Amino acid sequence: MLEDLAPFIMGICICVVMPVLIVWLVTKAKTQRTEKKMEVLVKAIENGTEIDPDILVDINGGKNVKTKLVEKLGAGVMTTLMGLTFIVLAALHVMSFSAWGYYAGVPLLAVGVGNIVSFLFGIRFLDPEIKADEKKLEK
Repeated sequence: MLEDLAPFIMGICICVVMPVLIVWLVTKAKTQRTEKKMEVLVKAIENGTEIDPDILVDINGGKNVKTKLVEKLGAGVMTTLMGLTFIVLAALHVMSFSAWGYYAGVPLLAVGVGNIVSFLFGIRFLDPEIKADEKKLEK
């Protein structure tokens, strides 16, 4: 009985619980970072010290748009290659990569292709912001 439910429970955990936990952790980390920055700003205002305007601009963790896009491209290439590897190993029946190779390969391939497409659209639509960041770095 439990052996029949194991794939179903595993699928629910991987497809539902894990993404929810990842989003929750990332959101919590960003919220904590923002709250810490706000505490520092409130104390600086209370003490009457001057506030650097760059602190307020640096909300995205110090990364410019181009760096984020390149990281997205790297993640897309890596997950695409991993997905293709799993699918090829499953198709060739290497070791025990029968059904689980497809179960792991197809989502990895989809995420990888999605990241690559997101990078390509990001380059096209965020081109003015990338140029503005480059000009700011030149100064």
